[in-house]
Amino acid sequence: MAIILKPEDFPTPHTRLGLTVSYGETDRMGYAYYGHYPHWFERARGLCIRERGMSYAEVEARGVWLPVRDMAVRYVRPARYDEEISVRVAVAAWGRASVTFAYQVFGPPNTSMLLAAGETVHACTSPQGRPMAVPDWLRSLFSA
Repeated sequence: MAIILKPEDFPTPHTRLGLTVSYGETDRMGYAYYGHYPHWFERARGLCIRERGMSYAEVEARGVWLPVRDMAVRYVRPARYDEEISVRVAVAAWGRASVTFAYQVFGPPNTSMLLAAGETVHACTSPQGRPMAVPDWLRSLFSA
């Protein structure tokens, strides 16, 4: 896995999801608990698909499931309670039967400071869990 730490190296097109760190997402130190980052990635990924004209539910209704096969996160600085953050997501790579999404989380000031970066690799499977080639319509969804 190759986590993208440099903002200028991030793939395009990308999507940004704005969030405010809630009290319930923090630990005793007031830092966002590390386990929330994968959920923020998922929310950003869902928005990314919706912005391209389809919902995750519609992808599944077409017979394509995208279970997470691998995930990595590099924590650079902590996000803190009540801070506005931005999660950036884009498709980083396509395999024959997989898709890799890249993520960057930014925080104050003005959601410009890199807080974390990550990557999820998704297998492309049938609803029965059998690997399948990524359909052309799914690839084309992210081509523009």
